[in-house]
Amino acid sequence: MDAPVILRPGVASGSVPIDPYRAFIFPNAIRELRRRAGYQKLIGLAHRLPGLTYIRLSKIERGEVTARAHELTEVAAVLGVAPEALLVDVDAPGFSIEQWAMPFVSAPMLDLEREEFAVLLAAAVRHLRSTDRALTIQAIGERHGIAPVNLSRIENAQRSFEEWNAPTRLAIAALFGAPTEAALRARIDQLHRAGDLGPWMASVSDPEARMRRTRERIAALRAELRGEATVVPAAPTAIAMVGDPTATIPVRGVAGADGLVIDQETGERIPPPPGCGAQVIALRLCRATLGAGLPGQAILFIDPDRYPVAGGLAAVREPGGFRILAVAVGMDGALVGHSQSPQKSLPLNDMTQDEVHAVVAARFV
Repeated sequence: MDAPVILRPGVASGSVPIDPYRAFIFPNAIRELRRRAGYQKLIGLAHRLPGLTYIRLSKIERGEVTARAHELTEVAAVLGVAPEALLVDVDAPGFSIEQWAMPFVSAPMLDLEREEFAVLLAAAVRHLRSTDRALTIQAIGERHGIAPVNLSRIENAQRSFEEWNAPTRLAIAALFGAPTEAALRARIDQLHRAGDLGPWMASVSDPEARMRRTRERIAALRAELRGEATVVPAAPTAIAMVGDPTATIPVRGVAGADGLVIDQETGERIPPPPGCGAQVIALRLCRATLGAGLPGQAILFIDPDRYPVAGGLAAVREPGGFRILAVAVGMDGALVGHSQSPQKSLPLNDMTQDEVHAVVAARFV
């Protein structure tokens, strides 16, 4: 029998924080309980769940996306357990993210050099975009051919640089004005040595921040399954803030029909949290359209220059206002946004930068 694969969070040679488990945001008991119920292969369980695609179910079981409460209820019904049994306590004495992730780790070793550069590159792209406001998602796509979904993956270090194909690697180099991959690496190293990337690295790869967000997501789900309201945030990772940290921005948002949040100022002002971009919008949700895990009084911070990612939240512009959606991946690999009340599903990949933005933080009042 092969030895257990344990990729321990550590620090690479250049003091870059490395979190090899950053993809596992929602550890759960689904794999263990489905095998106990006789479903040795996930496809067998998927056949019993027509409301869930196989890809979505796989990402939930692997902890790559956070399940919604109704999805846990459907899975639990087939497995013959209570929905809360599918949740884990990440602070329990016997829990270990290393042991939990073992069945899902494909590589036997962690390549620290690749991980380090992926984090540095993600931080460098965030730094570059924050210092040059002309580098919008649309501009990067038009000038360099980097699709919004790929830009998001680069900014979140979801792939190592070596995993991108040659044209994409050259496009990334061109984004930094580097003619070759070697010149790109030299440029990234220069930024790192100058200390320019420090504020961004923690938001890309911080084990403690990941575990904090995991606790928040699980607590919100547990409360929703019990029919309780909760004030625990479940927002995706944010980017570092540039500008005056004491500044305030207007709070917008008035309840509209069909779950829409009308884009209208409320007269309130609020300081944006660290991690928001310069164009951030503060929007009061107005109603619990995504379930009890995100109360209606929550204020969401929307960055028009960032593209939503799977497992996060998206703000879709509609005539007169915004629609807030939870982002998942469809069977064809495309991003889809969902809301519970009202029940809606909208394809996101074909939307332009002006139509869909990422929610980068949330505050509860």
